[in-house]
Amino acid sequence: MKILVFLLLFGFLSACSTIPKHPGPLIYSSSIPSVWTIEGRLSAMSNKKTEMAGFEFSQQGGYYQLTLSGPLGFGQIQIKQTEQGLLIDNKPTLLTLKQWMNLELGWYFPVEVLESIVFKGNHNKIQDWQISTDKHQVFNGIAYPKIIRLSYSDKHIKIKLLLQEVNRLK
Repeated sequence: MKILVFLLLFGFLSACSTIPKHPGPLIYSSSIPSVWTIEGRLSAMSNKKTEMAGFEFSQQGGYYQLTLSGPLGFGQIQIKQTEQGLLIDNKPTLLTLKQWMNLELGWYFPVEVLESIVFKGNHNKIQDWQISTDKHQVFNGIAYPKIIRLSYSDKHIKIKLLLQEVNRLK
């Protein structure tokens, strides 16, 4: 029994060994594309409650679309910012995205700064949000964050975005 516990502990610890995050300095994009999409998973912790969802975020011409799907892909909400205002599942609302997310989800995050974080590597404090990007992925010689952590200290909101795909379309 002791040997089995030792082997399990050794296997667990060897899986946690440190691997260099990147071989050299990260090179971010020199520009933000006019059309782009990101896909991944998110977890949101607010009021000691954690929620998980899939997400797809796209931006084109200054307008964005955010699609959130349930943990197992069930249920989906589509949020679009257009010239006419905010549309939730193609129905207009007078709420801002922040107001809608707080009302419906109990949390929010600043989607308007995602392009700066993803394409420019900006991980400074933005709009009372503490941002960290400690893991990165490199596509075609350009670095993108793999994990984005956002913490809002006043409301105890923590958002973690795991980027699975980044597409520069234009």
